[in-house]
Amino acid sequence: MTLTVAAVARRLGVAPATLRTWDRRYGLGPSEHTAGAHRRYSSTDLARLVVMRRLTLEGVAPAEAAAIAATTAVADGGFALASVSTIPAAVIEAAVTDAAALAGPEQDGQDPAAADPRPGLPDPAAGAGAASGGAIGGEDDDEDDDEGPGAPRGAAGRPAAPAHAPGGLQDWAVQSLADRFAEEVRNRGAAAAWDAVLGPALATDDAALHEAVARALAVLPTRDDERSVVLAGADPAPRGPLLLAAAVALAEAGAGARSVGDGVPVRVLAAAVRRARPPAVLLHAHRERGPADVAALAVLLAVRPAPLLVLSGPGWPKAVEGCERATSLADAVRRCAAAVHG
Repeated sequence: MTLTVAAVARRLGVAPATLRTWDRRYGLGPSEHTAGAHRRYSSTDLARLVVMRRLTLEGVAPAEAAAIAATTAVADGGFALASVSTIPAAVIEAAVTDAAALAGPEQDGQDPAAADPRPGLPDPAAGAGAASGGAIGGEDDDEDDDEGPGAPRGAAGRPAAPAHAPGGLQDWAVQSLADRFAEEVRNRGAAAAWDAVLGPALATDDAALHEAVARALAVLPTRDDERSVVLAGADPAPRGPLLLAAAVALAEAGAGARSVGDGVPVRVLAAAVRRARPPAVLLHAHRERGPADVAALAVLLAVRPAPLLVLSGPGWPKAVEGCERATSLADAVRRCAAAVHG
């Protein structure tokens, strides 16, 4: 039995546009055709895509994930994947397990996508450009890509995903990712783990990854001391729970943290700083900030007693007068912790 583009997209919890991108860029496309030249995915094709999906969720670069997925083979219901030294064995094994679970032999001759009634979120990466492996404005496939008029709909007309499994993945799969992220935090520390693993993983804009990262950080301790660092995000729509990661990392360094949230105007942040009188302020920006945004920092720099103002994230210029420019979250936490203990 072969599957349509729409069926495979639903099965993996990605948008059809993402599948077309993976086909165009990495050659992970359907190998079967039916009458009328409709493209159909075989069980081997699906197994490779499951591996691709799993590895990208683990933070593997799409090009490398595709090269690994291309080694997936299916024979007599068994799945094999070549061992790659740069990828942990546990990740390879998890990818094969996923392939066996999602792309295994169909029962009773059913389409495996039809046998699974769980709806999936359209892949947020589909409109996020090359970094996420998605496509912007991809053409509609000639098959039934739409979920149909009776499908559950969420915000902005998107098919609703089950609350327990963002991105169409089962909850155990998301929790498995969260456990892996938590282990990275334990081994590296929160800031270093964010810079090396969690932050890059969120570059895919994948809902399941966001949930897994949030779960991993939510169970970790933070502290709120008299001399706590004030944390704020300049972007109204944050790229993952960076402020929470910063609070956890500061707690590891023996410092407290108080977050005022994301998208707070500088004048409001300045008022909070006057009240709290913190030793340091960490202000993160992922999106590029213009000259007006930089000029607005003068309000914060004028607060007395003056806290150390640390700017983090790629949105800020490399140097801002009166501020310390951090090169990473670990660097930002080190500077803020030094101000607390200094």
